[in-house]
Amino acid sequence: MNKPLAIYGAGGLGREVLSLLRLLPEWEVVGFYDDGLRSGTSVKEGLKVIGGFGELIKIRKPLNIVLSFGLPEIKQRLSASLKVNEMIHFPVLVHPSVILQDRASIVLDPGCIIGAGSILTTDIHLHPHVLINLNCTLGHDVEVGACSSVMPGVNLAGEVNIGEGVLIGSGANIINRIAIGSHSKIGAGAVVIKSVPPHVTAVGVPARIIKS
Repeated sequence: MNKPLAIYGAGGLGREVLSLLRLLPEWEVVGFYDDGLRSGTSVKEGLKVIGGFGELIKIRKPLNIVLSFGLPEIKQRLSASLKVNEMIHFPVLVHPSVILQDRASIVLDPGCIIGAGSILTTDIHLHPHVLINLNCTLGHDVEVGACSSVMPGVNLAGEVNIGEGVLIGSGANIINRIAIGSHSKIGAGAVVIKSVPPHVTAVGVPARIIKS
């Protein structure tokens, strides 16, 4: 019997997650939760909005939930709030095209999503609710902190350490042995050649801090 699953977030990423789930036959998508749309709103393929946070936090039967949000701060807030309901579980979703080169040494914590075309090599740890979007590459000994989001086409070279709640923009490149501090943002297309402290924004080639 397929396992029931709902998608929290009915925007573009939520619809992308739905298309991923259609390739994973063990899941049965029951609908969407979204705080910005009225219950009953049709989203895609006949699936509708079931409710918002208020309805979800009160469920009393087991349900798998996927947090389909790119912004780390939203994922952090929602995951922390939903922990109080023991009926809610967060599965790991991996697109069938993803290459997990050394699967035994790759740790994927609850709520992780890995999009199509991504490659993860060896000795990698993704903490809860990490998003690795389309066509990303993660080298050896990479660690990505909880609720961080890595946008399409990002390259994380070997021994890169990403803190919690980090947003890495599309096409960014982070060279070997670099650390990105928690809650920082890396701009699209940036090339990061030295470590970045927490709570800053870095952009450009090479990346420089423009905001803290």
